[in-house]
Amino acid sequence: MPTKKRRTEKQPKSRRAEATRTSSEKNSQRLKTELEEYLHQIALDEERILANLTFDPVIIGRQLSENHFCVADFQGTEANRILLGAMLEMLEDNATLNLSGLIDKLRYTRQGNRDGVELVGGIERIKNLFLSPFMVPGVSMLEDVEPLIERIRDRNIRSSAHRNMIMYSEKIMSDDKDAYETISNCIQELRTLFLHGSAGYLRGIESHIEEMREMVDANRAQKRSYLGLNTDFPILMERLSGFQKEFYLITGGVGMGKSTFATQMAWDLTAMNPELTVIYFSLDLNRIDATAKIVAHAAEVPIDYVKNPYVARIDLEEKRKKGLQMVSEMSSRLFLVDESSGRVFLDDIKKYVKRTRLERGGDVAVIIDPLFKIQIRNQHKMSFSEKCNFLAAELKSLSAVEGVTLIATAGLPKAISSRRPVKEDLEEIMGLLYDPYAVFFLYSDYLNNFDTPFLEWEWGKEDSFMIPISEALIAKNKMGSINSRIFFRFFESFSRFKECAPQEVENYTAMIENLEKFKGQSGGSPNGQKCSSRPEEF
Repeated sequence: MPTKKRRTEKQPKSRRAEATRTSSEKNSQRLKTELEEYLHQIALDEERILANLTFDPVIIGRQLSENHFCVADFQGTEANRILLGAMLEMLEDNATLNLSGLIDKLRYTRQGNRDGVELVGGIERIKNLFLSPFMVPGVSMLEDVEPLIERIRDRNIRSSAHRNMIMYSEKIMSDDKDAYETISNCIQELRTLFLHGSAGYLRGIESHIEEMREMVDANRAQKRSYLGLNTDFPILMERLSGFQKEFYLITGGVGMGKSTFATQMAWDLTAMNPELTVIYFSLDLNRIDATAKIVAHAAEVPIDYVKNPYVARIDLEEKRKKGLQMVSEMSSRLFLVDESSGRVFLDDIKKYVKRTRLERGGDVAVIIDPLFKIQIRNQHKMSFSEKCNFLAAELKSLSAVEGVTLIATAGLPKAISSRRPVKEDLEEIMGLLYDPYAVFFLYSDYLNNFDTPFLEWEWGKEDSFMIPISEALIAKNKMGSINSRIFFRFFESFSRFKECAPQEVENYTAMIENLEKFKGQSGGSPNGQKCSSRPEEF
């Protein structure tokens, strides 16, 4: 009996020991599996970078450069680091990244008795990378590698933070130094790691000053008195200091010429800035009408004759052909996008702008007419004001992130079309007032008052005997004068605005001031109509 009792007492200990061993083995196997998966993800992400870089070195190379992605971001095998380093050096030297060039580059890289070709895995590995870049399971073509870059850096910062915390925890337990000092050093290390990795590349004020110096030198070399892009409106350019890499809003009532102004901006920016690429999202006019307006403006041909030259006119036919040729020559730098392929979503605009900027490698200007026609996901859940505020914030962010000039148009409520608009008319949609870098209102008094003094007679002209004077009120300008007006002659048949001379601008401005004083003395509102705070349909 005692012996049997002893056996029953030993069995539970044996089972517990066996259970402990089993649990330890399971944990060990789990850790091994997790480590293998971690290393597999590192190798797979690095292979994705290398494959996409060889497939599209221009786009992917510029994305890596803009994100300051370098060899240190690769935490996998030494072969991948050597391969990436050779590719990035070739791109920095403006060399063509191809198979033969990369092999020649690697042959000059040596470690001991082995050259770079052997170190990266041999000729076959390099050939497969160029001839079949996406043959590795899990590796596919990516239009945008920035999410992949963020994932790699996020993983790297986690790994580095983990190592630092283990190192400092060991110091706390064994070091003779004060624990608070050790913890403080750990916090500083983690802070530096966070700012350098997670927060991206941060530049100091010195780099901003250097960038400003380069900008000033470039403008002096071009003998320009303003910083931004040029158009055929010298007074407007002087007031705005050119169109810079910011978000601009052109607004006004119904029929005031916003689409025509946007079309003219598209052509002027393309024609007068040789290194610029312009993307014109024409969401109000179809591509044929928008193109006809551009041709009419470029060659000063009546727009009706551009679209329908049914009866040939000798005096206009040569101009029409010249206009078509002029616009055709700009096809590599002027892109027109309408809704012929479906509605245009905000995400589509972002992708198109980013892709164009990376492909061209130079400055890009984006024109959107009108802003309200941009589609966003789940917009049925938003009110009109919420949608406008969201779009304004997103377009401002797009301009800043991509470094592009963005000009958008927006209509004002119908009730405002019968008077001169003022800045307060946008207060119900704060995003349209506060997010843009500059806001200016278009207005033509001729559309509301046939007896207006803002009308000129030109005898013997093809367009019309009556040339209306349109005005643009600069209601907001973050880096310049505000509440100033610029005046334009509007030639409707040519779809063209022509800026009035400086003296004429002064005269018309004084005329408006006198009219407002007269209306004020007669008891009317400054704008000739009582303003309504009631929300109106746009």
